[in-house]
Amino acid sequence: MYLSDVTKGIEGKLIRDGEFQTLEYCTGRLEVPFLTFMGNPRFVDKMSPYVSCVLCSAQLADMLPESIAGVFICESPKENFQVIHNRLSRDEAYCLPVTPNKTGEGCVISERASIAGNNVEIGDRVIIEDHVTIYDHVKIGNDCVIRSGAVIGGKAFTFARTGDNRILGMEDLGQVVLGDRVEVFSLAHVAKGILPTDTTYIGDDVKIDALVQIGHGSVIRERTLIAEGAVIAGNVYIGEDSWVGVNAAVSNRIRIGGHARVSLGSVVTKDVADGQTVTGNFAIEHADFIRNLKDMMHLH
Repeated sequence: MYLSDVTKGIEGKLIRDGEFQTLEYCTGRLEVPFLTFMGNPRFVDKMSPYVSCVLCSAQLADMLPESIAGVFICESPKENFQVIHNRLSRDEAYCLPVTPNKTGEGCVISERASIAGNNVEIGDRVIIEDHVTIYDHVKIGNDCVIRSGAVIGGKAFTFARTGDNRILGMEDLGQVVLGDRVEVFSLAHVAKGILPTDTTYIGDDVKIDALVQIGHGSVIRERTLIAEGAVIAGNVYIGEDSWVGVNAAVSNRIRIGGHARVSLGSVVTKDVADGQTVTGNFAIEHADFIRNLKDMMHLH
């Protein structure tokens, strides 16, 4: 695909043309040439070397590396990125392929569960209880349990405010992958990835309690436990053997290391290191939180 083709009808100026294979966020790990948008100068140095085309403001255009083949200047890069994505959602070459459903051996699937008519792969010995909803482009590993009322592959929450005061959403074209022995409890929601390259990934032996929200494109590594009511925003990474407590909230694009702990009710707005425990709103190192609490009690 060429930048000049996908930007037809979009208000802006093509500085130079370039070719790309798909769309991705500027810091994505995709290793093929892709189109992205740039709205903040702090991401310029973090940009993937595979970015081949960029939508950006005139001010940011001068900051881009010379290796960027295509540049399109516009006032609303994020909005136009979403417009292009939604246009391409009607192009089979851009979307994930359509495949028939597959169900492994020894599964127990309730007749009251709702499963999409295609693009669902279910492993062996999977239990799916009443009123579970499984959307398309979901892969479930072996020995998983999906409890009543859970939703796998539901709509992602991604919107942009437009210049004419509208709210623009994005079509969900990604997927959800659950590893082996994953358990998703009642009324939990695991959102689908948005771009075709986005995968919401739940690793082997992860346990997700009731009423938990897992945002689009998040990665939860092996043996992590997420307690009731926790909210994990989009594109979060949580390492292996970690713990997220009851009613904790993790902001988007946060990275939590392996063997880390997020205490109950914490609001996480900064990365958490391997083995670290954080507590509070906003969450800080647990020992610092306790020390601050004791100091406050002493003052009173």
